[in-house]
Amino acid sequence: MRRVLHRIAAFSVTLALVVCWAAIGGGSASAQGGTAAPGKWSSAINLQNVGNNAASATITFYDLQGTPIKQLTTASIAKNGALSLYVPTGVQDLSAGQYSAVVNSVEPFLVSVNTGSTNSASAPWTAFAYEGIGSSQAGNTLFFPGLYKSYFSFDSEMVIQNAGEATATLKADFYNAAGTKVASIANLGTVAKNAAKTISIASLSTLPSGNTNGLFGAVVTSTAGNIPLVGIGIIWRTSPTNGTASYNASSIGTSTIYAPSLLNNYYGFATALTVQNINPTQTATVVLTYSNGKSRQFALKPFASQAFYQPSDALVTGESGNVKGIFSAKVTTTGGSIVGLVSQGISFGPANGSFASYNMPGTTTPAVNISSVLHGYFGYFTAVTVQNTDATRTTDILITYANGKSRKFTNVGPNKTVNILHLDTSGDVLTNGTATSAVVKSITSTGADNNVNLVAVLQHGTAAGVAGNDPTHVPSDYLLSVTGSPK
Repeated sequence: MRRVLHRIAAFSVTLALVVCWAAIGGGSASAQGGTAAPGKWSSAINLQNVGNNAASATITFYDLQGTPIKQLTTASIAKNGALSLYVPTGVQDLSAGQYSAVVNSVEPFLVSVNTGSTNSASAPWTAFAYEGIGSSQAGNTLFFPGLYKSYFSFDSEMVIQNAGEATATLKADFYNAAGTKVASIANLGTVAKNAAKTISIASLSTLPSGNTNGLFGAVVTSTAGNIPLVGIGIIWRTSPTNGTASYNASSIGTSTIYAPSLLNNYYGFATALTVQNINPTQTATVVLTYSNGKSRQFALKPFASQAFYQPSDALVTGESGNVKGIFSAKVTTTGGSIVGLVSQGISFGPANGSFASYNMPGTTTPAVNISSVLHGYFGYFTAVTVQNTDATRTTDILITYANGKSRKFTNVGPNKTVNILHLDTSGDVLTNGTATSAVVKSITSTGADNNVNLVAVLQHGTAAGVAGNDPTHVPSDYLLSVTGSPK
């Protein structure tokens, strides 16, 4: 049977061509992206062949009404190989505007999307990224754990894609941290088959705003016909500097989620961890345990979200600085069902600019696909952060790139992480100008499979000294983050 990858991208009409998109093998997969944040946007679509044979991908672009506009077929991508397709330079005869895309292949692919205004000649320079959404992840109801309306200069959009076969009518309920419904919007409009709709939170007048009330979670539903939906949340700000981030909405929750990369003044970076209980009737009794062993318990009423900012969290104030300031966490619940996201950015020092978000993974496996790794690639480098999720066992971790080269990291303890940087440092096997993909897995000291479960995130960024870095683009937000996919 042919495996089909669906991916929809809708962006504000004020933006340059941006196509953000899709995902994982087996059936269909969908995703989309859009933002009202200022900038002239373009995208890189990163494909990783995670099948057993070389294969090409056929990509069909659609306008907002679902009319097919253009089709192209990529070159053959080797097993475990990678290809980045740039829009608009890699897609000829496609006018600037808003598009969706559907991707077909006989092999399963993992796809991530990097979208930015960083190549524009004029500011603002900002970027965001996200992973594609598998068809099994689509649902009649979507949950957004973190949305903002003039909240400490942050605002949000929801981008909803119709992954079904008929037009969907949308409704949304919004909840504060106490689980109180602060607004209900019975009609958010309709979305045609294969189309996507961007909804600005700032445009919803019934929602509260400001530093006290402008933070909430959302529940979005297709009101008739059980139409499956997928979506992403966009977070952005324009003050004190521009920054944009995105994450995938969830249709299902779980009892355990992980945060592979948490930061407290780690080279100036900090994080905030947000957890939402998506169970409609049960209160969740949640335990947040950091990798230093310290933990707290708290309750989340149905649909409530709660955020923890690591630099002000007393449990990890000792975990700070360029050496200790990167750590991980495990979040569990009895009762309820949880989803989560981590937002990260520079919040110490004069830069105070870079900003990104990633979904907290809930599925652990001994091997994890990393869809995109960059080394001095047009100013970008990649950090792959891998967390050992086992409660008792230590493991070695091997990262193997599409070119067959690999690196080994030893003695990663339970709930601990290793942060794999792709810079010109000792042990790095990649060279400047490399764009590839990778797989990380747990191994024994002799190199055998260890079957210790892992999760991982990747973060693209830039810094002075990285090949291709443009020092004139300051201040800027080059930070992008994507969650690894179970292999």
